[in-house]
Amino acid sequence: MNFEADTVFNHVSLKCEGAVCRLQLLRTPKSTLPPQMNAMEIFSAIYFPQSETSTDDDLSESGLTGMISPSIQNLSQLQELYFLINSRDLSNNNLTGEMPEFLAKMTSLLVINLSGNNLRGSVPQSLHNRKKDGLKLSVDANIKQCGSCKPRSWVVVIVVSVSCVAIIIIVLVLIFFFRNRKRSSCKVTRPSLEMKNRRFTYSEVKEMTNNFQVVLGKGGFGVVCHGYLNNEHVAVKVLSQSSTQGYNEFKTEVELLLRVHHVNLVSLIGYCDEGNDLALIYEYMGNGNLKEHLSGKRRGSVLNWSNRLKIATEFALGIEYLHIGCKSPMVHRDVKTTNILLGETFEAKLADFGLSRSFLVGGNTHVSTNVAGTIGYLDPEYYQKNWLTEKSDVYSFGIVLLEIITGQPGDIDSIVDPNLHRGYDKSSPWKALELAMSCINPSSTERPNMTRVAHELNECLEIYENLSKRSQDANSTNSMGHGTSFISDTPSAR
Repeated sequence: MNFEADTVFNHVSLKCEGAVCRLQLLRTPKSTLPPQMNAMEIFSAIYFPQSETSTDDDLSESGLTGMISPSIQNLSQLQELYFLINSRDLSNNNLTGEMPEFLAKMTSLLVINLSGNNLRGSVPQSLHNRKKDGLKLSVDANIKQCGSCKPRSWVVVIVVSVSCVAIIIIVLVLIFFFRNRKRSSCKVTRPSLEMKNRRFTYSEVKEMTNNFQVVLGKGGFGVVCHGYLNNEHVAVKVLSQSSTQGYNEFKTEVELLLRVHHVNLVSLIGYCDEGNDLALIYEYMGNGNLKEHLSGKRRGSVLNWSNRLKIATEFALGIEYLHIGCKSPMVHRDVKTTNILLGETFEAKLADFGLSRSFLVGGNTHVSTNVAGTIGYLDPEYYQKNWLTEKSDVYSFGIVLLEIITGQPGDIDSIVDPNLHRGYDKSSPWKALELAMSCINPSSTERPNMTRVAHELNECLEIYENLSKRSQDANSTNSMGHGTSFISDTPSAR
């Protein structure tokens, strides 16, 4: 076996017989393997029907005016450049401006003739250096041959001063432009948040939560921790790295809660936006969320019917405010029992606005958007058509209201939560149930708006309170020996 590398080339073109070229490779006498060829370049000769440009041609008497264009540099193989104006006609080429220094960069140039034009100034030093290398340069007599001629000192001072001022202005303009451009580009990916006085550092968040020691709950955003701020209880929601929600949801919630305020919306105290460390600081709601009470996780805490109606009415008013009270109406998109927080006296507030979206009013009936929310609470019309309206929240509210009642089929006594031990009059639950069913109507146009929902819930509460008062009065009368019985005029199971 014998390996031998070689490059074979031919400077003389070869003519192939019959327009077919054959190349034969033979192995060396000592080789036991056939020859190998790594690459082969074949060039075909092209015959031009016209002759090449005559060497006598130049750009004289061509009517050229203005400055010599820098685009001439693109003629990298140009050897002779003539802008000559002969003595017969000085009206033709009328080139003006300074002697172009870029001509020195055209290394293939051997001859430059700029005679007979209106150029001014001096020959650049770089062209002078090229003359030493054999460049033939012809210019008019008025062009100074010294490449380093210095103008008067006062001219230098003026020129330098004006130039410095111009440069400073240009730099300032560029800085202003790029800073604004950077800000505008940031708004697409990570917009800046207002209300800097409500912004906390991550160190402050760790300090107020005692390094996230007490966890109140967990959700799609991350964990919610208990904390203290100025000796006041706070709830701190911290974004986890594995969170399904990201900066867009975080920003949406901050910006919404900084501009909207309602007694039935949870209040935002501040936020942390420090690199990947994101946190929201809320007012503390001492009784957790509605889901915990309905599911029995809060032992010894059973909501009576009056409290349930009160809670439903209050968070209905919170949703109503989003729909008609905000300057840009909002759809919550994630109404559910875990997002209804309860205070020390069981006052209800709606929370978690990361999925909220503004919706248009007037002639527009819906907003087309990707489906977001929680399965089980999602409006089927929104889920099927991607059409989001305020009635999507109404549907979710109806599901929550059914949860408050219990959501089980049957007559009213089997529907209502047995933990209430029938501590209610049937008229009020029936009215609440009918309202819930109207909220979950498959057709959004048939659902009530939140104003009507809140109004009817108030009526449910009034019915319950009035009947309870009548019942108490009757019991009081019986205890005094009058023997009067109280007969309920509520409807039977439907």
